[in-house]
Amino acid sequence: MADQTPRNQHDALLRWRDAMANELRRQSEHHLRRVLRPVGSSQGAELVIEGRRYVQFCTNNYLGLANHPEVVDAVREAASRWGVGSGASRLVAGSMQLHHELEEKLAAFKGTDAALLFPTGFMANLAMFTTFADQGDRIVSDKLNHASLIDSARYSQAEHRIFPHRDLARAAALLAKPMRPTGRASPGGGEGVADESSELPIPRGMAETNGPGLMFIATDAVFSMDGDLADLPGLCDIAEAHGALVVVDEAHATGVFGTRGRGLAEAQGVCQRVALSMGTLSKALGSVGGFVCGPREAIDMLVNKARTFIYTTALPPVCSAAGLAALGVMARQPHRRQRLLAMATHVREELEAMGFNCGNSRSPIIPVMAGSAEAALAASAQLRERGLFVPAIRPPTVPADTARLRISLMADHTDGHIEQLLQALQDLGSTGKLSRR
Repeated sequence: MADQTPRNQHDALLRWRDAMANELRRQSEHHLRRVLRPVGSSQGAELVIEGRRYVQFCTNNYLGLANHPEVVDAVREAASRWGVGSGASRLVAGSMQLHHELEEKLAAFKGTDAALLFPTGFMANLAMFTTFADQGDRIVSDKLNHASLIDSARYSQAEHRIFPHRDLARAAALLAKPMRPTGRASPGGGEGVADESSELPIPRGMAETNGPGLMFIATDAVFSMDGDLADLPGLCDIAEAHGALVVVDEAHATGVFGTRGRGLAEAQGVCQRVALSMGTLSKALGSVGGFVCGPREAIDMLVNKARTFIYTTALPPVCSAAGLAALGVMARQPHRRQRLLAMATHVREELEAMGFNCGNSRSPIIPVMAGSAEAALAASAQLRERGLFVPAIRPPTVPADTARLRISLMADHTDGHIEQLLQALQDLGSTGKLSRR
């Protein structure tokens, strides 16, 4: 059959494609265009990328559990018993036994009443403020919070204010500002959001109440591009002084910090002062998925109102099986976490002694500042030539003129891997191919 596309639609398609081509060309000219590189191996300390083997320093698989034999065996057994997909949303017929088992384990692990699983950490964060914050409420966020936490605040109906990174005084000042006198109500003056699948409107936030609005402080625990840590005791002090609730994204801290690996709140002694804690299965726990831990009432609210929970197929059961197995391995093998943190301290101290700027990193994420995107790309390419895969992080992920190499360590890195990395970076610095302080 001949193409029946109307002429005006054809012209619109051409204009759209031309606009995209021009934007991609502009990104290439400014060294900002991204590409996907096929990985032909499991996520260990060494990766096969585009047919070549590298020692990789770009992982979120901090404890090496993504390919741990016990975790792999648990997934194999779960796939045989439960199949691969969940088949439906949790509120229809997709709430499988493994989901409930893992939620109970996560709540016990985090020391909270309850937990709720989401298909990704991004969806877990997006659920929080779109469920709990509304018109007349206020959210105060660290400038360098993860995009998912920022988007959650933006998509809520609350007033959203951002404070400079780790600036406690500014956070306190934002909380101290008078609240709007309108009180809290569902979006659209209480009318909610129309949904074609229901005769009833579905409000996105909390129901209408009397009295002053709620206030929240939102922060990452470990900041993913800088590797530095939130001052959770300081934020809790500020929150309590102003009647605010603390919400923490522990994605990069769960499994890494704390005597039991519960995260930065455990390490800094504030677990009971945090209202909601988000975590992920996708990093130290080696699987995929996100979760929110908190009071039973909060978890029940998410079940009933979080759009990223209600309107999506449930997490595959094999991912829950992997999470359950990973929690067990992590509890029995604390040496993985201990080695990881000791290695991070060693690498950071060595790089700083060489004169590199690693910012305020205090985690397995260690930036090496390069300045321009072009310089970061060139340094990354030099390392690839030496069999090391260390990505260049560029705007808009980080601010202009702060492009960097982002080193991310895992417990399975050997001493030889680490020495190979340090020697290569020292050589780049000595030849002027990577700037020092």
